[in-house]
Amino acid sequence: MKQSLCILLAGVLAASLTGCGSGGTDQLVSKTPFPDFEEVDIVLGETVSDDLFGEYDATIVNFWNNGCGTCVEEMPELEELYHAFQERNINLIGVGTDSGEGEEQLATARDILREKGVTYCNLSPDPEGTFYQEFVADLTTYPTTYVVDSQGNIIGAPIVGNVKKQLDTVEERLALILEENKSE
Repeated sequence: MKQSLCILLAGVLAASLTGCGSGGTDQLVSKTPFPDFEEVDIVLGETVSDDLFGEYDATIVNFWNNGCGTCVEEMPELEELYHAFQERNINLIGVGTDSGEGEEQLATARDILREKGVTYCNLSPDPEGTFYQEFVADLTTYPTTYVVDSQGNIIGAPIVGNVKKQLDTVEERLALILEENKSE
């Protein structure tokens, strides 16, 4: 009897997770607009905006700060992923969340990026700006990573912790984006 009940409950759970309608897996993954931004690249000093999302099929956005050991340790792995992703028209950018808090913090962020051999774009958000005030300031855990589609929508929940250890989750979200792009 217990075994039959367990099988029945497992079936009901599986059916409820598959969803109904033509939306397929899209119904299981939330889409939230990534906030507009126009910020400065930490190393190059060039202004970068959210327009960059439209240049790629997807963009991985990794939020880090100078005092986060895990963030700094994963940078060489992210650099490898950045190059691998480029072959698939997927971009990776970083956001040094405390790099805009003064010249000392900015210099520290530059030193970290150079020391770790990072070549992908890393933004320095202005603490007085809307992007920082309405989005970055709410982040409480680092590293935090988002997968964003070419329309600027965040796909799924934030990925907290080392990205490479959660690469399956990243790849699942990228697959959803690429599949959706094929059907358009």
